[in-house]
Amino acid sequence: MSNLEKGQEITQTEFINDVSQSTIGEGIDQIAYAETIKSNVEEDAAKDPNNPKNWSPLKKWTNLSIVAMHAFMGYFSSAIYFPATAIMRVEFDTNVITINATVAIFVLFTGIGGSNIRWIYISAMGMYTVVTIICGISKHIGMFFTFRILQAIFACAGQALGGGSASDMFESKDRGKAMSFYMFGTVLGPAIAPMIGGFITQYLGWRWIFYIKTMIGGVMTIITFLFVKETLYIPPGSLPQTDTKQSFFSKIRFNPFGSLGLLLKPHIFLVCLPVSAAFGFFYLLVTILPATYYGLYNFSTSSVGLAFFAGGVGNTLGSIVAGLVSDRLYFWQIARNNNIRKIEYRLTPVYFGIPFLLFGGLLYGWLLDFHAPSFPPLIGYAMYTFGTMFTMTIANTYLSETFPGRAASVVSACNFTRNLLGMMFSLLAAPIRNGLGDGWTYTMITIFNFALYFTCIPLVQIYGRRWRES
Repeated sequence: MSNLEKGQEITQTEFINDVSQSTIGEGIDQIAYAETIKSNVEEDAAKDPNNPKNWSPLKKWTNLSIVAMHAFMGYFSSAIYFPATAIMRVEFDTNVITINATVAIFVLFTGIGGSNIRWIYISAMGMYTVVTIICGISKHIGMFFTFRILQAIFACAGQALGGGSASDMFESKDRGKAMSFYMFGTVLGPAIAPMIGGFITQYLGWRWIFYIKTMIGGVMTIITFLFVKETLYIPPGSLPQTDTKQSFFSKIRFNPFGSLGLLLKPHIFLVCLPVSAAFGFFYLLVTILPATYYGLYNFSTSSVGLAFFAGGVGNTLGSIVAGLVSDRLYFWQIARNNNIRKIEYRLTPVYFGIPFLLFGGLLYGWLLDFHAPSFPPLIGYAMYTFGTMFTMTIANTYLSETFPGRAASVVSACNFTRNLLGMMFSLLAAPIRNGLGDGWTYTMITIFNFALYFTCIPLVQIYGRRWRES
């Protein structure tokens, strides 16, 4: 059976060999035919300026930086008003469950996305700007809730499509570093947003959170229009010739739920499940952090914002360290395996991040339960976020390698499961904490994380290649 029939990711040379074996009949010089195709394909691929992999490093990293900023805006928008939730609850005359629902529904809808084309980035950020200003001038909770949902939908482009854009532009040897840089954009949002939101709320009022986001969204729309280039590459001659309008629209495969079918593949689902659960538990933690620190330590709004900075440090370091480790360990394992490539090697670094995630959750929960001083629990919070972001970055790199032609779709599917669980645990955060207390809440989280990571990841490492080839 050929590599093409097995569904493996193959090199250009292997592709040509497969073509020569499967399409050249008797009486044709297979070697000459294959060499001709090889020469033409390699020459076209090396010279085609429209192929994102042939762009200059400056052009690649400029595009990736702007895409990472789009991803930043999604989680930045979600997290910036955490410190203001108590004030907003009073102003809108509602309860804590309803206010937490505005967080939860935002997280859910940022998990919906389509295919990676330039105009989705531009139009999504433009519409984000419009609905954000309406959030800022909302007069009642129904209006705020409605436009918060729309804001989430338009903020999702960078998160849903950014991993695919990174995969489109970078070869396998650089993909781990590129994915780490992209993930850094997603973690920078929650890292700095609550701190900024706390000070804005205390000194300007919570509505200025949305006014400032409107300004940022407008600037991002202009920058995206001017500098982001199309990364969806279709080689010349690979599709039948059609009229210009049809060719353009054939590139647009926007289907908000089209990527979810990939979750039926066991190796994708089993990688997405543990990182999505860890992310969901992270949102449980941050949703109730303001109430926790208001109640236990009598923090001000700006001080609560500063407390979130510990998680931001953990998120940022997790993404950076994953990028430093991922490619090096991957190619070291390939060298030890007689240069035979196995994509599941990408998952090995996950085991470095798991202890931080497990011990960090326990440390945070029980220090709060015993009413320790305010700073030590934040060390546990930072450790938990380090482990979460480290394992998430490694998982996204693996997923983009398994489907190099559909990297945007597979990363989008994982993004959806993460945000679905983030929504669920944001809604359940207050009832769970009220019922179990801090110590046992985070003990439960640790048990679930331990079971999921040490069940799912080894299964994919053992059976992943078989599942991919079936």
